[in-house]
Amino acid sequence: MNDTLLGLIWNTSRAVQNKAQNTVGLVSPELNAEQTLMLLKEEDGLRPIDIAERLMRSKSSVTSIIKTAQRHGLVATRPHPLKGNSKCVHLTKKGVMMCDSAGNNIHSLLAEVPQGLTQKEVDTCRKVLEVTLNCYR
Repeated sequence: MNDTLLGLIWNTSRAVQNKAQNTVGLVSPELNAEQTLMLLKEEDGLRPIDIAERLMRSKSSVTSIIKTAQRHGLVATRPHPLKGNSKCVHLTKKGVMMCDSAGNNIHSLLAEVPQGLTQKEVDTCRKVLEVTLNCYR
């Protein structure tokens, strides 16, 4: 599978996800990397459907992630201020603390990637990945 561009992207993505999961596990074993990404402060106050779009996951997967995060006291839901039938997901104080700690670890992990590459190589990789991602959105 590594002999195609998409295969290489797929395998690289999985390797980064696995490393992120191990990194998050050091902070909180009950939390998974996907939940941590959902919990990042810039995601706070979104509807589940918005979170699903950002994570590129099904609404049912995101509902499961939210329920798990609620069980661990990391998020709470409130009615959407403008849409009565919808709810928004918000971080709890515990969620903010967890997010800060795990988020710092993930940001450190992601900052490691470009080491050993020139800025031109990083820019080329970024362009290839952006174009590829836009093809599948």
